[in-house]
Amino acid sequence: MARAKLKSQIEKQLGHVDRLAADAENARLRAEVASYRGRYKTALAQIEAERQRADSIIGLAGIKPKKMRVRASRGGKHTATMIVMLSDWHVEELVDPATVNGLNAFDLDVADRRISELTERFAALLEHERRLANISRVVVWCGGDFLSGHIHDDTAELAQLAPLAATRWAGQRIAGFIDVAASLSDCVVIATNSGNHGRTTEKLRIGTELEHSYEQNLYLTMAASEKRSHVDWQVATSMLGYLNLDGFIVRTTHGHQYKYGGGIGGIHVPVAKKNAAWDAVKRADLTIFGHWHQFSWLNAARYVSNGSLIGHSAYATRIGAAYEPPRQACVIIDHHRHEVTKAMPIFCDRDLQKKRK
Repeated sequence: MARAKLKSQIEKQLGHVDRLAADAENARLRAEVASYRGRYKTALAQIEAERQRADSIIGLAGIKPKKMRVRASRGGKHTATMIVMLSDWHVEELVDPATVNGLNAFDLDVADRRISELTERFAALLEHERRLANISRVVVWCGGDFLSGHIHDDTAELAQLAPLAATRWAGQRIAGFIDVAASLSDCVVIATNSGNHGRTTEKLRIGTELEHSYEQNLYLTMAASEKRSHVDWQVATSMLGYLNLDGFIVRTTHGHQYKYGGGIGGIHVPVAKKNAAWDAVKRADLTIFGHWHQFSWLNAARYVSNGSLIGHSAYATRIGAAYEPPRQACVIIDHHRHEVTKAMPIFCDRDLQKKRK
C-alpha cells in the first residue's frame, strides 16, 4: 500500500516537471515568434522606404530645368575698399631648416623673394576684385614687426643685420610695395602700427613705447618725404589707430596687446574681450592686427588677424604653435553693405612649394 502511494507521488512530481519543461519551451517559442514578427515589420518598413525613394527618383527624372535669365552687368558695382595687411616680416631673422624639421628656411634672400611674390599676388588680387566691385582706394596697413631686433639674446644671435640696417632694408621694400599700390590706385592710405620687436629698450614701455620704436621713426620719415597727392599717410600715435573709410571704422593695432596663453579656442577669447573693452570707449566696425602669425577671419567678432612673412620658426615649435605657411592678408569692405564681404590670405610661400615638388 505504501509502495503504491509512493509511486503515485513520484508520477505526480514527474508530471509537474514535464509541464514546467513544456511551459519553458512554449515561452521560448513565443519569444522566437515575437522576434521574427519584429524583424518582419522592420523589413516591411525598409521595403516601403526604398519603394518611396525609388518613386521619388522616378519623379525627379521628369523634371525639366527652368530657363534662368542672367542680366548683363551695367556697371552698377558697389564701391569697396581693399585693405592689404603687411606685418611680421622679421626680415633679418635667420631660420635654419634643421631647427624646424625642414618645414621652413628663411634669410634675407628668401625674404626678398617672398616680398616680391606678395607684391605680385596683391596686384593680381586687386585686378580680380575689381571685376566684382568698384575699388579705387587701397589701404596699406603697415602693422609692425618688420624686423626682429635685438630684444633678446636669441634674436640678436639669429639677426643677419643690426636693427637700424634691418629697418632700412625693410623700409626700402615697404616703399616698393607702396609704389606698386600707388601705381594701381587713385587713392592709397598708409595706416601704421609699430610692433613689439623693433624697439630700442629691453622691456616694452607703455606711454613712451613709440618713442623707442625703429619702425615708428621709419614711418614718420617716409610720411614726411611723401610727395604724391593721392598717397595719404596716417601714422598712429598710440597703440591703437582708427581709420574712417566712408563711415566704416577700422581699428588697427599690432596685436601684442592681446594676452593669449594658449589653450582651446585660440586667440579668439582674448581678442573678443579686449575688443569689447576698446569698443566701450570707441567702437570700431573692424579690428585688424598681427603679432600672432596666424591668419584668421571671424566676421561675427569683427576682426582679421594677419599671418607672417617669416613663417614657421624654432620659437613656434617650442610654444607648440600650429604650422602656418608664410602669408599676409587682404580685406574687402563693401561700403554699400557696410561690412566686410571677404578676407583672404595672400600666400608668399612659392619657395617652399618648389622644394616640396
